[in-house]
Amino acid sequence: MARTASSTKSAETATCTPSRTAVPRLTCAPRLGGEWGRTSGLRCYLSVEPTTRPSYTAAMCGRFTLTEENRDRVAALLGVPVEELVEESYRPRWNIAPMQEHWIARERREERHAVLATWGLVNGWSSRGDAARHINARAETLAERPAFREAFESGRCIVPADGFFEWATAGRERRPYWFHRTDGQPLLFAGLASDAPLPRGGTQTTFTIVTTEASADVAAVYDRMPVILGDQEAADAWLYSRQAPRVLRDLLGPAPTGVLLATPVSSRVNSVEYDDPDCLRETAPPAEQARLL
Repeated sequence: MARTASSTKSAETATCTPSRTAVPRLTCAPRLGGEWGRTSGLRCYLSVEPTTRPSYTAAMCGRFTLTEENRDRVAALLGVPVEELVEESYRPRWNIAPMQEHWIARERREERHAVLATWGLVNGWSSRGDAARHINARAETLAERPAFREAFESGRCIVPADGFFEWATAGRERRPYWFHRTDGQPLLFAGLASDAPLPRGGTQTTFTIVTTEASADVAAVYDRMPVILGDQEAADAWLYSRQAPRVLRDLLGPAPTGVLLATPVSSRVNSVEYDDPDCLRETAPPAEQARLL
């Protein structure tokens, strides 16, 4: 989701590749509710884990956080029964990276379900290598680009978070900033999901985060940001399977100015090896960047 101002590569096609082939893993999970949703039940699904930690060759691949420890609160945010957030699989995250798993919510047959999905959209007809590139989808071209068109029509999802990272350049150094709500409340990103076939049979749910032009809160660091669904009504409208295109387009703008706060944080977050509270340790920004924020 991040890049320098001089970069010409779109974040939605950043090149991030796992160092080795991913392997399928069978997981059985009860289903997620809260004030936004409905549903229950038990299901099993295949997920993908890299045989080694991913290595990333692009300058920026996108990172975000969901540091909430209470599963009940996350279930309420997603609108699903808390049982769907499997206790063994749910944990707070301080540095979620491409090709890693994260919880999303999607609707099937007008029922909302939580799914543990891999970040990096893979369509049924595309290769698994596409996942590394399709971590973001530009809101302006969702209906036109073949990579996202089908998922935009029938695979919309919501992605829980409480912040996201963007990087600013100071000389030769890239400094991470954590963008989060000024009131400390969680975020819901607009996403797209697709079930990708696994080499040995079965499918894996994959997702991408929709991005739009940056609000004034973000623009000093980067010119794009995730589409943030501002309330329950917006999330319901995004997930509604028969939603009018006009309504969907109206949801895809930047968050209002004043909603987000930029906090300079530790460069520890630059490495996918780290996923702990120290990633959000506040640091002092360079003087020239401090003047912009």
